[in-house]
Amino acid sequence: MSVMIEIYYHKPADSQREAAICERLTDYRGKVTYREDNSHDTICLTAEFDSGEDAQAASTTLRAAGEHVEGPSDY
Repeated sequence: MSVMIEIYYHKPADSQREAAICERLTDYRGKVTYREDNSHDTICLTAEFDSGEDAQAASTTLRAAGEHVEGPSDY
């Protein structure tokens, strides 16, 4: 079973920020599998992991870096 987290940030889109998030995710064997840009003021990146431990560790790291993270939750 996969585990996911969602990372939200306010527009405008920021490719450097997204690249930094993706780089942090690889440290925990995670990857962005979906990018949603259809709301009026936020962008959401959905990241998947094989284990809950990796998802939790990535969430903690991203929150410490100031990112808004929802989850982890089963996918």
